[in-house]
Amino acid sequence: MKTEKSNSVMKSEFSINQSMEARLERFSRQGRPLHKDQKRFLQIAAITGIFCAIWFLIGKHTLHYTPESWDTYPDRLAFLMRVMVFVTLPLLMGITSIAFQRLDPRNVIGQKLRTDTPADINKRFLANTIEQTLLFFFVHSAIVYYSPADESISTILLASLFVVGRLIFWIGYHKDKFTRALGFGITFYPIVGAYMWVMIRIIFDYHIPL
Repeated sequence: MKTEKSNSVMKSEFSINQSMEARLERFSRQGRPLHKDQKRFLQIAAITGIFCAIWFLIGKHTLHYTPESWDTYPDRLAFLMRVMVFVTLPLLMGITSIAFQRLDPRNVIGQKLRTDTPADINKRFLANTIEQTLLFFFVHSAIVYYSPADESISTILLASLFVVGRLIFWIGYHKDKFTRALGFGITFYPIVGAYMWVMIRIIFDYHIPL
């Protein structure tokens, strides 16, 4: 009886190993196929990059702006503060929306927001927007420090792109994940590009024209 049990155990282990080896061989030979959602997100990432590039290039070739004062860093920070008034508009809209939604008992349990209610979704939107707004401010504080006055229009264009992206992200948070991904990318990818620009300027002391 013990021999028969050990043989059956060995056979089951052998069949399991064969199955795992077959799967590994198939994985290594074909590669892991992308899920349809992953393909869609890659397409959205490509669309986002193209949209941001077109927005920026059209703005650079059609809009012209030079600040009146740009000689000192306080002058440049004052310019950035004026831009930040518009960048923080999505925050103001999100806070106002949540304040009104808290008055609806369907959105709250005691002092807490109900999960997955419109108010809860807006709270998540607000948290993500605070994070990205801080990143925008810090990186553009460095950009205005290193940039000449005639490149200040770049900060204005990226700020307008930020606001548009946040609004699309907000709508997508309530509608579908793909629209949300599009809005997220429109705000986040330019920030990543701005950080790369600043790092190149700091580390290599090389100025890439904006």
